[in-house]
Amino acid sequence: MTGITATSGPGRLEVLQQQANVRPISWWWTVLGAAVVTAAISISMWALLAQTHGLRGEAEAKARLDAIKTALTVGAGTGGAAALLVSLRRQWLSEHEQVHREAVAAVAQHDATERRITELYTAAANQLGGETAPVRLAGMYALERLAQDHVAHRQTIVNVICSYLRMPLSASPPSATPETELSQLPQRERASRAAQDAAAAASWEQERVVRITAQRILTRHLFIADRDPVEPLAPTPDDTSFWPDIELDLSGATLLYFDFTGIRAKRVDFSNARFADGGNFAHADFMGFADFRGAQFENKSGHFYGAWFERQAVFSKADFGNEQAVFDGATFVGNVFLDDAELSGGVSFEGVRALAEFNARHGQIRRWPPDWIERALAPDEQIPRPAHARWAGIPELPPGDSTWTLVARSPSTA
Repeated sequence: MTGITATSGPGRLEVLQQQANVRPISWWWTVLGAAVVTAAISISMWALLAQTHGLRGEAEAKARLDAIKTALTVGAGTGGAAALLVSLRRQWLSEHEQVHREAVAAVAQHDATERRITELYTAAANQLGGETAPVRLAGMYALERLAQDHVAHRQTIVNVICSYLRMPLSASPPSATPETELSQLPQRERASRAAQDAAAAASWEQERVVRITAQRILTRHLFIADRDPVEPLAPTPDDTSFWPDIELDLSGATLLYFDFTGIRAKRVDFSNARFADGGNFAHADFMGFADFRGAQFENKSGHFYGAWFERQAVFSKADFGNEQAVFDGATFVGNVFLDDAELSGGVSFEGVRALAEFNARHGQIRRWPPDWIERALAPDEQIPRPAHARWAGIPELPPGDSTWTLVARSPSTA
């Protein structure tokens, strides 16, 4: 399973600590200041005393005394400036040291948080391998809480949950030993075999509960809309329980009672997945690639009523069994591959619309099931608007508008 690693290691903390401990030597600023003051006094005194040449007697003494006073005044001013410079330097060093201390503290706190997250993740992941269902359920709920509290690790935790669901599972409980076979066994062996059968059935039932819990955790945090028979679906982006931009990899998974009604995901991979009791994706919002190639829908229908396929919808070799595949009210914005899906029970495309000119970056291909085509709106025909959140932001279009096409039966088979 995918692991969580701290985003900042001890090396970064050590570097910051070393930087914080390195301080420029400041004593030489004092020496430099003293030298500057001495030089200022000496130069000033030399220049001023040079002006007294030619004077004699009392005038010379007075001029020399004034020169010395002036030179000392210049020295005092220079000393004040030097002292101010040293003070500013000390203030800068103090602020620089405080910044380093704060940076080191921040990194230390971040590293401590990341270590704590890693410890919690490791403990929860280990619980998923527990022998009893309560332990595995506790691991599932611990991972859910961790993902809810730490956004940066949500995708990794979703990957772990998906990996768990991809592990092999029989779609039905193990068969008990036939009564005719049991009757031929000695009494002690018969009781032992019956106990083994009961334990296997109980183990499967417990695992079923854990799998359904994992599926519901994903559903709970990808659900964006409230279903209402009258009002359009309303997304709730402000709900903190919603996890945006999540990718799901459930390729090859065996999924039980799978209900993803009203979910939104960035990208989904259900290739070769087995929907043991059908799959309900009504009003789902597939923001990127939706891969259902080779998927199997058993016992119940594959239901995509009112779903939105943003980029690519791939159903190549998907087997919908003997139930009708329902796409009523769905919207296809990009590529579609439905031509070679197994549709023994038929398919329903009532009110399905497709964007006429779509992004061809990934190939401008649409392959509908046999006997189904896209057609333009009639001059007096208006595009039907399904109850999906995406359509709330699309303006009303006039009759006969060429922006969207409708998916309908070929005239030769209508």
